[in-house]
Amino acid sequence: MKKALALLVFILLSANLFSQEFRVSISVNSAQIQGTDKTIFQTIQELLNEFINQRSWTNKTYEEFERIEGSISINIKSHATQEDFTGDFHIQLRRPVYGSTYTTTLLNTQEQDVVFKYIEGQSFEFDENNYTNNLISTIAFYLYYFLALDADSFELNGGTEYFNICNNIVTAAQRSPNKGWKRAESQKNKYWMLENYTNTTYRTLRDASYQYHRLGLDMMGGESQAEARNNIIEALENVRKAYREKSNLVAVQQFFDAKADEIVNIFKGAPAN
Repeated sequence: MKKALALLVFILLSANLFSQEFRVSISVNSAQIQGTDKTIFQTIQELLNEFINQRSWTNKTYEEFERIEGSISINIKSHATQEDFTGDFHIQLRRPVYGSTYTTTLLNTQEQDVVFKYIEGQSFEFDENNYTNNLISTIAFYLYYFLALDADSFELNGGTEYFNICNNIVTAAQRSPNKGWKRAESQKNKYWMLENYTNTTYRTLRDASYQYHRLGLDMMGGESQAEARNNIIEALENVRKAYREKSNLVAVQQFFDAKADEIVNIFKGAPAN
């Protein structure tokens, strides 16, 4: 009886220690695909939801209210064979703002024409150091990218360990025949997303995230709105420093895709100067 009770306590503690990090909605849209059984698309959606939201991605404890929110929408454009798919991915990441009900967008990006295979009945397994499936590696990359961006917004350079995992995923994918992973491709792909944040030449981008979110937005609800706006101005100056080093950084484009409207609203209520 004592052994059974001890085992139960251990299981409960283990479940609590390694809680799920994400609350990400996933949708697989097959409206463009005609004349095929739609069941397989629903299956992929269900498997991805389980893969993302019901496993542990870190060794940290996340309370329910701390879970990272976002969405991944996959629009299937082609189903060439029973196993081959091509789709556009729309990816969003959100973060709560301290002391408010407002959530700010950290990432709002798209990746087009992602080619992947799914064999009916297969399970979704992931190893950061081994590339086996383009769908799984792509999803895992964005999840760790989520973790890195989220952590950087709360702590200066807080996302380093997750950017390192992104690097492992990108390195393993260099042997992939699929696009989206390599240096020689468009500078808007996953390789360059990671490079922009880990290249010390553009280190002010990560400073900007902490300044903008933790020292800016999180302070806007109190009595320090003027100080918060000044910190956001400093964050924007740090983004500009990176831009001056290289004007076509995908990370800068992603920042303003997520923040443009918000920045306008922040300064609508500011003094004219």
